[in-house]
Amino acid sequence: MDNKVLIGFFVFLAAFLILPIVVQQIRLSQQPEGGVPAQGGVPQAASTDPLANNSEINQPPLLNEANLIGTEWQVQVEQFKIKVTLDAGGVCYATHPLAKNITGMDYLEGRWYVNYDKFYVTTFFGGKEYNAELKISGSNLYYLEKDSFKKMERYR
Repeated sequence: MDNKVLIGFFVFLAAFLILPIVVQQIRLSQQPEGGVPAQGGVPQAASTDPLANNSEINQPPLLNEANLIGTEWQVQVEQFKIKVTLDAGGVCYATHPLAKNITGMDYLEGRWYVNYDKFYVTTFFGGKEYNAELKISGSNLYYLEKDSFKKMERYR
């Protein structure tokens, strides 16, 4: 088995889990705190927050831990489509047809939980912990990608 393919798969999976958090942290660190006025007392321009004035993203959450159990979601990571299944007890499984060839396992196991309109996922891979935070709006899950929210496709 080619180690480059295995490494590529792990990088791909890690990017899926970590990229939304990193992008969000970078965005937050670049914004001025509390809307402090610029020099000369002139207020700074309004933030380009992807949540601002977006009624699709700002709906009250209809998903919770009880009704997420047994659902399956598709996550697009680079050119790969990964299926994530949410099970009871806060366990989730990420699967892809190439996973067995690359990792020797059929799936990658992780943990998930919900806190009102936030959906959190954690997994360990290669001795490192990876975390992701998604937004629940209505009956959809969204992840932050390049300063905009992307809707996750639901299988069931």
